[in-house]
Amino acid sequence: MSAVIGMKKIDKLIIQAFLGPFILTFAVVVFILLTVQMMNYVDQIFGKDLSYFDLGVLVMHFAIFQTPIAFPLSVMLASLMTFGNLGEHFELTAIKSAGISLIRAMQPIFIIVIFITIIAFFSNNYLVPHSALKAYSLLYDIRQKKPALDIEPGLFYGGIENYKIKVDKKLSDGKTLLGVIIYNHSDKNGNREVTVADSGKMYTILNDQYLKFELFNGAHYTEENVKNRRGRLEYQYIDPFTRTFFKKSEIIFDLSSFGMSRTDEGLFASNRLMRNFNQLNSDLDSLSRNIILAEGEVYSLPTRYFTYSSIKKGAQVPEYIQEVKDEEDSIRKAKALEAREESAEKQKETLTKNDSSKRVLASSGNAIPTKKELESSKPAPFKLKSKVPTVAEDEDEVEEVQEDLATPRNRPEIISEASRENVIETIEKRYQNKSQRTRILKSALATARQAKSKLTVQNSRIEQLNKDYFEFDIQWHKMLATAIACLSMFLIGAPLGAIIKRGGLGFPVLVSILFFIIYYVISIGGEKYAKSGILPVFQGVWAANIILFPIGLFFLRQARNDARLFELDYYKVAFSNFIIWIKKKLGKAS
Repeated sequence: MSAVIGMKKIDKLIIQAFLGPFILTFAVVVFILLTVQMMNYVDQIFGKDLSYFDLGVLVMHFAIFQTPIAFPLSVMLASLMTFGNLGEHFELTAIKSAGISLIRAMQPIFIIVIFITIIAFFSNNYLVPHSALKAYSLLYDIRQKKPALDIEPGLFYGGIENYKIKVDKKLSDGKTLLGVIIYNHSDKNGNREVTVADSGKMYTILNDQYLKFELFNGAHYTEENVKNRRGRLEYQYIDPFTRTFFKKSEIIFDLSSFGMSRTDEGLFASNRLMRNFNQLNSDLDSLSRNIILAEGEVYSLPTRYFTYSSIKKGAQVPEYIQEVKDEEDSIRKAKALEAREESAEKQKETLTKNDSSKRVLASSGNAIPTKKELESSKPAPFKLKSKVPTVAEDEDEVEEVQEDLATPRNRPEIISEASRENVIETIEKRYQNKSQRTRILKSALATARQAKSKLTVQNSRIEQLNKDYFEFDIQWHKMLATAIACLSMFLIGAPLGAIIKRGGLGFPVLVSILFFIIYYVISIGGEKYAKSGILPVFQGVWAANIILFPIGLFFLRQARNDARLFELDYYKVAFSNFIIWIKKKLGKAS
């Protein structure tokens, strides 16, 4: 009983030693990754007069977006610090001396890491896609937003549409202006309307929706383009100039264009970063069907463009493509049948309406024309005066037509190899005229070019579909791989802490960063090879876990044997033993 109570106290001690560093390192890692992410958009965010709420929402969603990378790194760093501290303060030695193995001491943290792995997966599946959608849609709206209203003295400001504003000086209160010039370009016809004032005030009204200028001691200049008639067909254009002085004038500008309009988030929802596990499954299924149908279009090209060529023999559609095409055709037929049924119902409704209207007309006394009356009212069909001869009127012409139909030119069948020479001779005899041959060759060349162009476009489409499929498949596997990486990082961090026996944020942080860089480089390289098709997607995405997992098991074995991998004396002794072994070998050889 006392052993069980003691074990519970040890588990509680180890868990408390792990949770504090994990929360701290998770917050620090998210902050560092968020800072790196936000630095890419500093020039697009600041200077747009954003509200603190919009900026806070953007930062929050980008912080959640960084959690897939933050979870594994935090687990490794926290586990390394935990067991490093236990080893540094000889608490791990006391636990081992009590008969508790290192594996048993790691068990409570391992259970917590399993829960963290599950949380990481659900975060990758639900929170991260939602935050990515919110963050990137908001970032797009921020990019489209105009910069904040900022009129600098001595410079022309063109932020307000159809207007150019220049002030000579702006006083310290930010409202009083000296030497104001406003050009109105609303008519898109040059500087034909100008307002000049010695001084004025500038401020916003109605909750910053409008900008108001109060101008003092100025003038308003306008120049109009008027067409004056000189004669019956002659016009003279005159430009009357108008100048109006004022002591006080007010001009109000609409600032609605400076507000941030929100775009429909559904426009961004098709991106792979905004899709969850089930949605990615559906997208992969649709992309797979589209790829198969696009390949089926390639197989149909010979039949479409080379009707009389034997190349059609090799253009046999594979079974998997034919199955998808048949299924697609059945779906289309079902949709067409539904459309026909709907149209038939609509026709029935219109017929019933017409019958009811006819009954109303008959009851009102209006005569409805009968079928014979309608036929008699139709105009007589137009008849040709000249007689058109038929083929059957001349037996010689009938025989000539039958011979013509029997030739391979008009028979859409594959020509056998045995009769190929006879066909060529027949074609050469038929088209001995040079102009006919030239016309046929041009037609054949145009058909070949059209087929080549169609094939090139179709292959490019298939290549793009395959690229999209790889990207969506990579995202599907990354949701699992980044969550499972927590276990791999724990197997590296915990044994390393027991071996190093140093806590704090010094050496453990360097070791954690080193292994995380290895993990990140392998992940990026594997994804790149998977996108290009060099490696299967599973191998490319899971390569980091596959490589680091055995390394973690190796460190665990060394930690159980109390290996001194990071002590200099261990390597000195090993090197001296190696020198002694070499000397013995050389002595025996001599």
